[in-house]
Amino acid sequence: MKKYIESIMLMLLGMVVVTACSSDDDYQWATVSGEQVYFSNAIAAKQDIPMTGTSFNIPINRVMTDGPLTVNITMTDESGLFSAPSSVSFAAGEAQANIPISYDPTQLEYDDYKEITLAISSTEHTTEYGASSVKVKVGIPAPYTSIGKGELQDNYYFKKSTKVEIRRNDINPNVYRVMYPYKDITNGGSEYMEITLLQPGDNLRDVEITMNGLVYFSDTNTGYHHPDYDADIMLYHPATGFNGFDTEASWAYNRVLEYQEDGTPGLIQLAPFYYMDGVGGWNAANADGNLLIVFPGFTPSDYSMDFTYAGVLTTSSQEIFATGSLTLGADATNVKAVVVDASYDAEAVADAIAAGDLEATEVSAGNIRVPIAADLSGELQVIIVALDGTTVKNYASTKFEYYGGNNPWQSLGTGYFTDNLVITGYYKDSETKTIWEAQTYEVEILENTNQPGVYRMVNAYKGVAQDLDFDYADKNIDVNATDPTGVYIPVQATGVDDGDGMISIASVGGYLIGNYSIDELKAEGYLGTLENGVITFPYIDYKDSQGEVQFSYQGRFIQGSSAYTAGDSGELKVVLPEASQSAKAYAKRMARATSFEHRLKGIRKPMTRVNSKTVNNKILQRNLKLIAK
Repeated sequence: MKKYIESIMLMLLGMVVVTACSSDDDYQWATVSGEQVYFSNAIAAKQDIPMTGTSFNIPINRVMTDGPLTVNITMTDESGLFSAPSSVSFAAGEAQANIPISYDPTQLEYDDYKEITLAISSTEHTTEYGASSVKVKVGIPAPYTSIGKGELQDNYYFKKSTKVEIRRNDINPNVYRVMYPYKDITNGGSEYMEITLLQPGDNLRDVEITMNGLVYFSDTNTGYHHPDYDADIMLYHPATGFNGFDTEASWAYNRVLEYQEDGTPGLIQLAPFYYMDGVGGWNAANADGNLLIVFPGFTPSDYSMDFTYAGVLTTSSQEIFATGSLTLGADATNVKAVVVDASYDAEAVADAIAAGDLEATEVSAGNIRVPIAADLSGELQVIIVALDGTTVKNYASTKFEYYGGNNPWQSLGTGYFTDNLVITGYYKDSETKTIWEAQTYEVEILENTNQPGVYRMVNAYKGVAQDLDFDYADKNIDVNATDPTGVYIPVQATGVDDGDGMISIASVGGYLIGNYSIDELKAEGYLGTLENGVITFPYIDYKDSQGEVQFSYQGRFIQGSSAYTAGDSGELKVVLPEASQSAKAYAKRMARATSFEHRLKGIRKPMTRVNSKTVNNKILQRNLKLIAK
């Protein structure tokens, strides 16, 4: 490429030499006559005009200034709110004149900019070296007053914080502007993000607002141009046209978290889509804490909590406790905990504790014990709630299992698990861009005696975490094969955390099981099979709107509030201890191999790999076409 560019430069230099050597007889220089009237390219494309005025000027220039000159002007204004004279005059010796544009300020709305075009009517006075017309947008900017420096915390994509100026609208105190929100993070982006405090009775996307504290924010360009997709990452409120986000409840993560004594917001939380137009993006609209705006002079409360479950303790007096270590924020001084069935909604339980409808145990930071009722067993959860009076400020839920000596999980022995939902999403070598291939691991497999056909792989992702050099993964993965022709892996945490949060996985059928029946999923081919002790899962084609296959996949990679297609190598498989000796021997060889050039039988190659997003020095292969505007 360098040599090619150098060749072009030599050719251009040669052309310059030839031109320089040409005689006047061979080349006629262009001549310009007349006054050469033009519009300067320095005229601002956006014209801010005052509410107290009735006119403003657009300058017009000329080159020849010997005598007086009158030039006819044409104005185009579809709004009909502006007027201009039909001509403009230059005095002798004058190189610039002004075209007065008149308006009635009472007919204009704040921040509603109208486009007008001014043009020189006749070519008699124009010049090919200057613009004969100019197009500008004209409007009255809304009056805003700075209330000081606050802070923007992007905890989702950029993971950075920056100081920002915040202004309040002088006319509508429910409207604020965060000025240049991403300038110090990406060195670019929108001039401002406008945040509106919604009031009960307001309408948004034809939905009447009934909840208190909701906010709406304007479309905002982060200023980051993603190199892999050649598109800017935008921030969009979920109400701006995303499928499935057309209800008030779906906007609930965009709200004021804390107010100051004078009623001004102290802390606002935004839950946007990080979206690239025409490409796709990341859904951060269903979780707390992704994007925070801290107002000037406000110190956010700290009701944070972190609970590490340690196990079940039975005392000499036969009292049973769930135990663990609890870390609390400085403001979490009224904290209660309870053990309930894992199927209970944690938020509803927290509200019941706050209302006094559910008895709970007071706890404080350090090692805690939470009583387990005598009639509780199976899958349970510890729910911890931080309160301010009767208001829930924060809550956390940690699930665990306790069977009181009647454990239904019985070990079947050693089996094998081939993962392609997590490990194939990363580079094995970031320098050579070598992507991890599916890996097979030896795992202990249990079966539930109360639900025959439900299998559990103990610490299934321990090997994946070790290979990826992440923290140890201690989560079990259950596989539902109660119907051997309708097998699925429901959504479950893997225990693998790459720094962006806990990763969960599911087979295609397991991801959809809550919305469709087994028969419906079978008919669509979304469920796996158990045959001769080997569980396999279908390889689903992802098609575009024209029906063309873009790639194929076997499950979902879930992190935070976003779910991505995964398993594009088609190798997701579980070999049970009861499988044939040949199947287990083959899986064992796969588990021992360091390079997987061979594949389990019956596997198709993927048509194409899905798109990628950089995470630290590793690459997650994530399909971005999951969010439709």
